[in-house]
Amino acid sequence: MKKYNFHLLGLAHLPVSEKYGSCAFTQKIVKMSKMLLSLGHTVYLYGAEGSDAPCTEFIQTHTLKDIRDSWGNGDNRFDIGYDWKNSEFRHDFNKEKTQTTHKYYSKAIQEINKRKKDDHYLMITQGSYQKPIAKAVSLYLTIEPGIGYRGSYCKFRAFESSYLQNFTYGSENPRKCINGRYYDRVIPNYYDSKDFPKNKIAQIKDNYFLYIGRQISRKGIDTAIKTCDAIDTKLKIAGQGKYHTKSKNVEFVGYADPKKRFDLMTHAKAVFVPTLYLESFGGVAVETMLCGTPVISTNFGVFPETVTKDTGIRCNTLADFVQATKDVEFFEALEIRETAEKYLIKNVKFQFQQWFNDLYNLFESTKDKNMKGWHRL
Repeated sequence: MKKYNFHLLGLAHLPVSEKYGSCAFTQKIVKMSKMLLSLGHTVYLYGAEGSDAPCTEFIQTHTLKDIRDSWGNGDNRFDIGYDWKNSEFRHDFNKEKTQTTHKYYSKAIQEINKRKKDDHYLMITQGSYQKPIAKAVSLYLTIEPGIGYRGSYCKFRAFESSYLQNFTYGSENPRKCINGRYYDRVIPNYYDSKDFPKNKIAQIKDNYFLYIGRQISRKGIDTAIKTCDAIDTKLKIAGQGKYHTKSKNVEFVGYADPKKRFDLMTHAKAVFVPTLYLESFGGVAVETMLCGTPVISTNFGVFPETVTKDTGIRCNTLADFVQATKDVEFFEALEIRETAEKYLIKNVKFQFQQWFNDLYNLFESTKDKNMKGWHRL
């Protein structure tokens, strides 16, 4: 298996650590570093003080004090200066960039330029937000390996779903008949088996349903509440914040770390993922499947790709959601888990390796006119 060198960008607003389990960006970077190491690659990770993801070399770009200065409110119980377990994470994605972000950009550029070689990969993890780094470093093999967001831009992109790939192409070329791109890929999000122990999956479920995630209307939390009110059954709600509701069926259980999340998911009769916007990947659905529990979702965005007859039920109306709460009784926990194992790191990593190999062939063809790229057999 070919081995490569990767410069992996962390975040400006958070350390790259499993500690911040409710930040999808952070966890993807942690798992990407693990995945690359498991394939034998060299990983240079750039990020904030407090980052503890496994890597070949960690390069600190800014401090926890920098994060507190830009986003904290003086809460000394938390390294980043605010109670992130009961509120959403703070950042400047769609705002004027803070001094901390500019420091992150500058230091990352400086340190990557010290270490880079022409055939190294630069991994962009937040799209256009990190474009200033990519532009200054200027590596041919600059890639976006986990696009589950708007604002991707790289020449080489891996999307988390076919839906998002085609949505992106259409958004970039409205009302045009366009061609696809051979060197883009669809590679799903990926999960660490240690967070989903197969031998602890509950095959007999408890008498509650679960909603876990951001407690905002567009995530479909109202749909979950209305459904459980219609059948007068308990709905546990986990995640940052506390949604306002008068429902007597709702029990708020707070922030869920990986162990608590697994316990909640595997013992639930089903987990609601009824997102109203077009979900790019909907990681909660796949995490639910890895816990051996069926998913009840909406019927658009990514869900026609991930929520199948073997793993859950997709719904359109309240009547559909109510019927789904009855039909989930017919699913088998271990069958759901086995279907979902394709999303584990140990399986997804080979899709990435093939992509890296294809891109490297293309890179070689740019350096030597006698080397074939796309035409290599």
